[in-house]
Order: sequence, then structure tokens, then C-alpha cells
Amino acid sequence: MKKKKGLPCAGKTGKALDFILKHLHFQGFRLKRSLIGITNAWDKIEYKRKTERSEASNEEIVDSNNIARLNRDLLTTKYAIAFGQKALLALELVKKTYRPDLIIIKSIHLSPRNINFMIKTDIDGNELKKGEKGNTEKRLAVITTEIKNNSGNLFS
Repeated sequence: MKKKKGLPCAGKTGKALDFILKHLHFQGFRLKRSLIGITNAWDKIEYKRKTERSEASNEEIVDSNNIARLNRDLLTTKYAIAFGQKALLALELVKKTYRPDLIIIKSIHLSPRNINFMIKTDIDGNELKKGEKGNTEKRLAVITTEIKNNSGNLFS
């Protein structure tokens, strides 16, 4: 889906990102794709059907050429949200190697499967029952709140 749309974070994962951005504010402004940069920890799109895997290995993520590429992608970036462990691994290496001033905010990966597996309660602690309408939005609200909390008051 990402490749077909021609941009990082497309399809259902992209819709999840759009929901989160709609609910994050930075210095009084609501975030949206046109105001932020989006990049991937690995610059190749992996499709299970085509490449027999869905993501890069940790070795590929930490490769010096990949980290240099990611640093170039982030040259004007002061704050980065790491959506998932691979993104966090890559961003921590960019910070260590090139950008000690880079502020990294941790979050889970936004794939539907990951969101459904990781988030079991809404922001009030109520159990999310399988198949109930509105569960995706409730899960995304939890992630949005966690990003706000992890940002050290950068986002409201």
C-alpha cells in the first residue's frame, strides 16, 4: 500500500497516523502531514508476498549507510516520533552518531494488527471488547495520549 500511494505510512497505518496527528497540537497548531516530515527506518518497502518478509532486519536497520540516509532525511528535524521498535532503534543510532540534540518520542507501531494486539483498554481503563464499533479510535486515543505523555509536554 505504501508503494502504491507513493508516500510513507499509507493505507490503514496511514489512516491511524492521520487520526493521531489530528489530535496532537504543537505550539498551538494541530499537526498534519503537510507540516511534518515522514520517513521510514528502512527505505525499502517490504511486502510479504514479494519479498517474503514484512520488515527489515535489525542488521539492515543499523547499517551505517541506512543510518546516514535516515540522518539526511532528518537534517531539519528537531523532534522525531519513533513508531515502533525498528524506528526507535534507528533514531537512537542517528542521535548517537550524528544528532545528540534530536528529541525522540517513543510510540508503538501503528499497524492495525499491532494496535489491536497492544491496546486492550480505552483511556479510562475500560476493556475493549472484540468487534465493538469505535474500538480503533479508542485505541488510537490511547496512543495519542501516550505520545503526549512521552513528549515531556511538547505536544498537547
